[in-house]
Amino acid sequence: MIDTISLLLWWVQIHGTEGSFRVSSVSVCEDSGIMSYSGDEKASFGLACWQGATRGMTAAHRHDDLEFNHADVDLEYVIDGRTQVIPAGTIAVFWAARPHQLVGGEEPGIETWLTLPLHRALAWRLPASFMLRMLGGEVVALPGGPGLGLHEGAPRWSGELQGAGVRRRVAELEIQAFALRVADRADQVRPLGAPSTDGGRGAPRESAAAMAAFLSDRSSDDITVSDVAAHVHLNPQYAMTVFRSALGITIGEYLAQSRVAAAQQLLLTTDTPVPDVGFAAGFRSQSQFYERFGRWCGETPAAYRRRLRSV
Repeated sequence: MIDTISLLLWWVQIHGTEGSFRVSSVSVCEDSGIMSYSGDEKASFGLACWQGATRGMTAAHRHDDLEFNHADVDLEYVIDGRTQVIPAGTIAVFWAARPHQLVGGEEPGIETWLTLPLHRALAWRLPASFMLRMLGGEVVALPGGPGLGLHEGAPRWSGELQGAGVRRRVAELEIQAFALRVADRADQVRPLGAPSTDGGRGAPRESAAAMAAFLSDRSSDDITVSDVAAHVHLNPQYAMTVFRSALGITIGEYLAQSRVAAAQQLLLTTDTPVPDVGFAAGFRSQSQFYERFGRWCGETPAAYRRRLRSV
């Protein structure tokens, strides 16, 4: 997690003390549609929403958006290596650059997603305190209320976002108002904790979640599969099987995703030279850093920093 003082210093340095984020030029991502769950390496899903029957994700993934979701049943996620249960009827939001996976719901229900690209969140000047919490890795869940009807607005927004002209503009303005309401009310709630996941689901899933948390906490270190397996007292070969079966990706891929997320944070919140960012995030070679960052963020680290820190 990023140190809160470092985040605040970055905020004052880049934006002064006005209390809102600014970006002078924003490239708008026009794609919209159903979220893919397997092998997706999009940098962002764009401004998009989806609603349908609850279903688990086949693999952990990441994308550079704020992700809002709602369901009429409890949802169990693994986010940045920690199990989070999102209560039914709440609006949950987190920065999806951190590896995450919906591993299941308590029972069949209807779920709704909204993805808001990080560059839009900055351009829309969401409150500084809220953005600091998102970049710091918090997961916030708000009770429903007036103006927070994500499940009510999403079916309409989904169609309007695929169009153009006034209808799309109206949808964008309504989503902006929704995001601002969520950000404003987030100050009144604490972040979700990390509850236990026994619940009859069995030791393998608990072991996978513990391994994912270990990877997230130690992503900047030079760690091996044996280190991860030892953390949960498993044989390395069996640990790899358990991890992939539960999260849909290998231990190495999950570690790389965690390191890319750490690099994004450093690029946004510090002036660390780009070559040093990769090493600080845990990459042991510049070529590996640039290849992984480009694959998941769609641009070089320097371009990412320039685009999102432009004033």
